[in-house]
Amino acid sequence: MSILWIIRLSLIVCAYILIAVFAYFLKNRDKYQVLLENTVINTISVILFNVFCYIPMILPPDENIIQKPSFLNHPLNVRWFDVVGLILMVLGVLFLLRTILKRRSIGAQDTDGRLLTTGIYSFCRHPIYFGIIILSLGFGLRDINIDSLLVFPFILLLNYLQAKMEEIYDVGIRFKEEYSKYKNQVKIFGPIWLWSTLIIILIFPLVITLLI
Repeated sequence: MSILWIIRLSLIVCAYILIAVFAYFLKNRDKYQVLLENTVINTISVILFNVFCYIPMILPPDENIIQKPSFLNHPLNVRWFDVVGLILMVLGVLFLLRTILKRRSIGAQDTDGRLLTTGIYSFCRHPIYFGIIILSLGFGLRDINIDSLLVFPFILLLNYLQAKMEEIYDVGIRFKEEYSKYKNQVKIFGPIWLWSTLIIILIFPLVITLLI
């Protein structure tokens, strides 16, 4: 195994350990309230979580381990995925910034005792994690980084687990009835049509280059 893959897998393992610790603190929020409301601790945990998500996607591929299929080097695919990747990166950053402005809090900090359901939260229940997901995917699509795209499902699962833990141990408890209604109205990471459209966009150039 190459050093690049060791780094990738190590960071992903660290990320899963981090969310396990985070889940424990959330589950015992009454006991660890001071820690969960601490700005410094939340800032560090947020930075670490983002680093654990982005670095595995940014690292260059090791073509001695996995060879990129030749059809992916077709000019159409190269240009198409470069543009799509750039668009996703910009959208990811915008989602993250918009959500931070909406929340006005960091990490596990309380949002002034209210459940956020309007604005960007009417689009998806967890816009922060949605932003991280599409930004990470954007990193992998640019230059068609096969190694990064192979670890992307783990990044997706990581953010899904983090979001579900917040629902189970935090907002789902503190805003039980209100959150139950909100959960039935808004998807966890946005509407199905959005993801269906993205899949079609990603498949389209592959089909074209395989047919020509």
